[in-house]
Amino acid sequence: MVSAWVAEGDTDRDPPPYEACVIRWTSRDELGFGPARFVVARDGGKIVGHGQVNLSEAEANAHLALATVVVHPHHRRRGIGTALLRAVPPLLDGRTVVESWSVIKGNPGEQFAAARGFRVVTTMTRQRLKITELPEAGEVPAGYDLVTWKGAAPEEFVAAYVDGLNAIADAPFGETTLDDAHRTVESIREDEAAAVADRWVVLLLHGNEPAGVTVVERNPVVPTIAEQLHTVVLPAHRGKALGKLIKARMLHELDGVEQIFTRTSSDNEHMLRVNHSLGYTDQYTYMAVQAKAADLRP
Repeated sequence: MVSAWVAEGDTDRDPPPYEACVIRWTSRDELGFGPARFVVARDGGKIVGHGQVNLSEAEANAHLALATVVVHPHHRRRGIGTALLRAVPPLLDGRTVVESWSVIKGNPGEQFAAARGFRVVTTMTRQRLKITELPEAGEVPAGYDLVTWKGAAPEEFVAAYVDGLNAIADAPFGETTLDDAHRTVESIREDEAAAVADRWVVLLLHGNEPAGVTVVERNPVVPTIAEQLHTVVLPAHRGKALGKLIKARMLHELDGVEQIFTRTSSDNEHMLRVNHSLGYTDQYTYMAVQAKAADLRP
């Protein structure tokens, strides 16, 4: 069922392996969301749809539930999605806002969400890079230092790493209430301890302060695939092509990776151009939609 749903967004993408789905559903992400809570719909014992809810333990997102309703394409227009949405509220544990970050633009889910009281709060572009040859890594400008690591952040750099990641609050993400900028050294260490896959970091420093950071994580089941998680250049250091510099340098750090996927705000024209210049291609557009839990109209 999940494979059929994924194929709607990108027919050229391989379906996610079962093991990868299980890891994602049972793990807690770096923002504290998960493990997933489910309600399922069956037809003759076969699962034909599910509702998924992820809650965060972080205070910054204590108001928010991330939810997804999926119905197999062959079983739509029968009221299954509506029934699943009706079953979601008991899973919310008092969260007052519901957001779904998996509504593919132009697909049936867009109309379904709008008809049930959800509004679009941001639009994202899914991109993919097939690594055939490495770009030039580029020269680090005078006054800057570049450090890289794989795995846990070195103690001398972890504070700057946290500050760099939290600068993503300045990135254009529409009207979402998701707080992506509340990391601490403690939360980073907890995330590193729970990691199930390789993670690479390129951190650009200006003195002892962060100027930019980018992070890539290997797929835990398909080691030739990776996900570009974050790229941030702090406001005082923009306009110097540093985003492209750190992303190009990252490609030289990866071992055994053949494809990288990433998501970028469709409003972030600069980062989209940077990605295109490195060889990324656009795969599809999806939206984050939002509703107050009390206003859901199943």
